[in-house]
Amino acid sequence: MTSTITIDTASPLTPDHKIHLPFLDGMRALAALWVMLGHAHLFAYGWLSHTNLLMKPWNVFLYLHLAVVVFLVLSGFCLALPVVRNGLVLRQTYGKFFQSRAMRILPPYFATLVLILIINYFSPITTWARNSSGLTPSISWQVFAVNFSLMQDFFPQFNTINGPFWSIATEWHLYMFFPALILILRRFGALALLSVATAAAWGLVWLADHPPAFLFENQISILHPPYFCFLFGIGMFSAWLVFGQATQERVRKRGLIFSLVGAVFIVYFLYLIQKFSIYDARSAGAFFDRAKIIDTVFAVVVAAFLAWLARSSSRNWIRKFLELRIFTEIGKFSYSLYLVHIPIFAIIHHHIEEMHLSLNLQHLHFILLSVAGTIASLAFAWGFARIFETRLWLDLLVWISKVPMRGLLQMRSQ
Repeated sequence: MTSTITIDTASPLTPDHKIHLPFLDGMRALAALWVMLGHAHLFAYGWLSHTNLLMKPWNVFLYLHLAVVVFLVLSGFCLALPVVRNGLVLRQTYGKFFQSRAMRILPPYFATLVLILIINYFSPITTWARNSSGLTPSISWQVFAVNFSLMQDFFPQFNTINGPFWSIATEWHLYMFFPALILILRRFGALALLSVATAAAWGLVWLADHPPAFLFENQISILHPPYFCFLFGIGMFSAWLVFGQATQERVRKRGLIFSLVGAVFIVYFLYLIQKFSIYDARSAGAFFDRAKIIDTVFAVVVAAFLAWLARSSSRNWIRKFLELRIFTEIGKFSYSLYLVHIPIFAIIHHHIEEMHLSLNLQHLHFILLSVAGTIASLAFAWGFARIFETRLWLDLLVWISKVPMRGLLQMRSQ
């Protein structure tokens, strides 16, 4: 969910030119909107699909989980992009890298966490997460400990404050492996990187399915979901494929191969979606039981799509669509939008429920929630990002800390 859009390091492919890829922000915006409207759909309809021909397109919101796959692949792509352009060398020390990631990810996360807890203290909403284990008036110390330490991917049973937090924890821990993956890429090549990411993913999946007694007894998961390291790795591979080659001819040839692979995976993905379609809560369970396969296949599709877009002309109609200003602007604060939308939608949903609409007005419920929730979420996330996705929050803290000192100095001068 991070953003690395402008790359200015010289390269054999485009010497002395900046590469600007605003479609990355566009993709990030659409993924965030997919998640947001998907949650609106779940609030209004649950896991029920639509059979009416005019309503069937709304069923795409049932697959909002796939938007997280897009985010993870984008994260690997964007983080690898400047490193690939810099000769596979990090521009900063490992310590500085983790510090920059922390300053990017943690302030908005902790601000959202504290804000939700404050709201819940004054106005508890027990169905915050759309189920009985949602944010409740009394919160256990385990929930506090897990959420404040970003350990939801090891203890997912305590991720009850804000649903999307689980993916933030997973991405945060994947950052720990990024320097090692870059080292593998530099010393052994891109295929080795992809092989290691694949082996690690399925090794962790096997370990999750066959946990040691200690993990099982203490209900500890393994980097939940354990296969997400492949999603991150395939994103890095996609960035190398386009920007890590010595010549345009090599980019073209390997890009063509990857595009053909992507086409095969698109067919397989469509088959999986058709076979494990979501139409009620039971089928949703079956879908998520096979999420490791579906997500992995979809990640290859996304990575191939990214590589194709990055190689395509700026006049490409898909690229031009993704680079529409409305999407690129939303993409700039999509991380904040992803974090804050659930509390806003939950509050609006709560007030709509108090209107006691009849069951045959579910469509009105969804429309009201989508329109009001989207407007409120976009407005709030924009302002929230201006403070917490920049250093403004730090400047404000420094200014606040100096206020008592200013008052003391004024009193002494009098």
